[in-house]
Amino acid sequence: MEPTWLVLACNSCERLFGKHKTAKNLACPHCNHPESKIISRHIDSERARDAISMANVPPEIRDQLAQMIESKKSKQFRKSRSVDGPSVLAIATDADGIITIDSIQAALDELNSNMDAEDFAMGASAEGQLIMLAPNVWKRA
Repeated sequence: MEPTWLVLACNSCERLFGKHKTAKNLACPHCNHPESKIISRHIDSERARDAISMANVPPEIRDQLAQMIESKKSKQFRKSRSVDGPSVLAIATDADGIITIDSIQAALDELNSNMDAEDFAMGASAEGQLIMLAPNVWKRA
């Protein structure tokens, strides 16, 4: 994939800013100086934004900003992964076809879900996906 976002440095105020590569006006949005130099190219606007953010903050707080950006990305990734019943059950089932409350919790943890294992098991049982063999022990229907 070809980079489409540019990170530019203003020749006058030295601030960094981003523009799409097809933008006609590459003037600095801070001081309106018409001349700038290309610092880097990025595939998407988020990566360009992160590069600009890092460059425009004082060096003393760059590490904190990097941690905040990474934390935000991690949270977005966790939210974006959907947890569906069959995936959880496939991960939670052992070689003998047995599913326990602990294996369900491990599967939910692996899929970065905050769902409670007991709630999941209760729902799966109510939907007819699990058959109870003993307390906290099931097999797939």
